[in-house]
Amino acid sequence: MLNLQEFKSKCEAEARSLLDYWLTLQDKKRGGFFSRADFQGVIATEEPKGVLLHARILWAFSRGYRAFGDERYLEAARHCHEFLTGPALDQEHGGVYWLLDAQGKVADSQKHIYNQGFVIYALSEYYLACGDESALTLAFELFDLIEEHAFDSVFGGYREAFDVSWKPIENTLVCDTAEGVLAEKSMNTHLHIMEAYTKLQQARANSKVEQQLRGLIELLCDKVVNDSMHFGLFFKRDWQCVSHDVSFGHDIEGTWLIDKAALQCRDEAFRARVFQKTLTMAQVNAAQAIDKDGGVFNELREGHLIDCDRIWWVQAEALVGYLNAYQKEREQIFMDSAQRVFSVILAQLKDRDNGEWYWKVDRYGKPYPQCPKVEPWKCPYHNVRALIEASERLASLSET
Repeated sequence: MLNLQEFKSKCEAEARSLLDYWLTLQDKKRGGFFSRADFQGVIATEEPKGVLLHARILWAFSRGYRAFGDERYLEAARHCHEFLTGPALDQEHGGVYWLLDAQGKVADSQKHIYNQGFVIYALSEYYLACGDESALTLAFELFDLIEEHAFDSVFGGYREAFDVSWKPIENTLVCDTAEGVLAEKSMNTHLHIMEAYTKLQQARANSKVEQQLRGLIELLCDKVVNDSMHFGLFFKRDWQCVSHDVSFGHDIEGTWLIDKAALQCRDEAFRARVFQKTLTMAQVNAAQAIDKDGGVFNELREGHLIDCDRIWWVQAEALVGYLNAYQKEREQIFMDSAQRVFSVILAQLKDRDNGEWYWKVDRYGKPYPQCPKVEPWKCPYHNVRALIEASERLASLSET
């Protein structure tokens, strides 16, 4: 086992390695970042550019600059910010598009709340990195658009999918239920709207943001987490669950994101209740989701079918989720689990020849060569975020 300082140093080194990889994906000619690279990292320069990917890139470089002070990261953040506030932004109806072509023209104009939330998250982090007031102003404008068009005053939470002029449409982008049901609401969107509002509140405290943030925490804890201490994944508008699979990665990710959101709420008794629930979720996850070598299973399907593949983002979220749980109760299983999953990351997921992490490997560490290194959903967000979070938490533990 690594001592805390060694663990921290390795996390920081890996975070910087990832950020350095993404520096090479800047499209200096047409703006933004290239959004596809194959298994070996060969860039496809004419593929469409995902706006969601750009939001996550802006967040990663802004956060990387705050963590490490590397001016290259701030410059890359500025480059990405220009793309998000230029061709990706709908000047007529407000909000950001879903997808642009390689030249920066609109390829898919729909407005999904998941996407709007990540842009709020990124702009808030960018503001914290460089103090650009226009970025924070736009983040609050997007918050207002979400609250105006998507907030469900009848059943709580948010409607998710809209066309370019904010008329509701079918929720096809983030609804992939095994049962084939087209759900109106998803755990995933609400988890990340909560994350976006957490960062916005951190950037500048606002009573309306805090109110809506608390509502999201309560919704996730009371309606989305089920009796078995797992997230339900997809729901009807009235929060009737229509999916029965378990996503181990989302469960452990949610434990620390909910805790972080609760820290922005001033009610100490409320925070204590939330922290206890997320600790129980982490305990269940550690008991059910960890393979014999420390890798974390992907999903449980139909109550008994385990997907044993090691997905890049699932392992990243387990790293920080277990450290978060350890900070609360000092249960050794959580520190051991964090160290073991980090070993799996470095031994199996890290591509030492071509950079970044593989999308996924099987239970024995064999990569899937058909999975790209970069695409609109394969981003530097989960892994960079987890490594920086882990580094800061380990630093805090070293001081106690």
